[in-house]
Amino acid sequence: MRKKFYLLGIIILSVFTSLVLSQEDQKEYVISPNDVLEISVYNEPDLTKVVRVSEDGTVNYPLLGNIKVEGLSVRELENKIKELLAKDYLVDPHVSVFVKEYAKVVVLGQVKNPGSYELRGKLSVTEMIALAGGFTEVGNPAKVKIIRKIDDKEQVFEVDTTEVTERVDRSKDIILKPGDVVSVEEYGRISILGQVNKPGSYILRKDLTVLEAIALAGGFTKIAAVDGTRIIRMENNKKRILHIKISAIMKGDKSFDIILKPGDTIVVPESFF
Repeated sequence: MRKKFYLLGIIILSVFTSLVLSQEDQKEYVISPNDVLEISVYNEPDLTKVVRVSEDGTVNYPLLGNIKVEGLSVRELENKIKELLAKDYLVDPHVSVFVKEYAKVVVLGQVKNPGSYELRGKLSVTEMIALAGGFTEVGNPAKVKIIRKIDDKEQVFEVDTTEVTERVDRSKDIILKPGDVVSVEEYGRISILGQVNKPGSYILRKDLTVLEAIALAGGFTKIAAVDGTRIIRMENNKKRILHIKISAIMKGDKSFDIILKPGDTIVVPESFF
């Protein structure tokens, strides 16, 4: 448990550190499509331009035309433009490149602050989710999808972030790319039927127990046969019935207050006495 929280602390710290790039760090930032760059040359105002990196990784710059910039660091791009200008146009030009806007990643679904986030340097899935405020109480950390365009085709990767945060396996923490969409799914739903005050379908949250679910549904009615409560669960395409002794739970026996799974149906029968 201590190792788990230590790793979470490392992830959160790395996220907020990555949001503030020093001047030196920015020089080493690797340029991506959709970044917005300000390129300037000392004493050459006509060569000061703000350009967006196209999807094919190029920018159009005066005198030089299309330049391939994707994959270069800011420092490497400065040197490249300097060499190209010095070759045919200027004597010892002083070139400066500044990243005005970074490419973005969209985070959707069950996070506390969904939206569009700048991808400053390398950020992983867990780091981006931390940046978006973390999971909601109904967000499923084992069901995170990354939607990515590769060669104009949409591909979907699934990530179980519990393998990173609980099993401490950083190799499972995929590094995001510009334009990625991160989608966090719900745990799923459960149904509560019979003698409860608010029967219906409910969003499942992590570690929700039978008694907590009954409370969500407004509690038992006056004619509920509480010890007749049962859970209908599908396992390996077979129906399984779990009998729940509510009175035993109320007396302190938590072994009956089991954790619910997606698709469970709680049925509370009517008492005939």
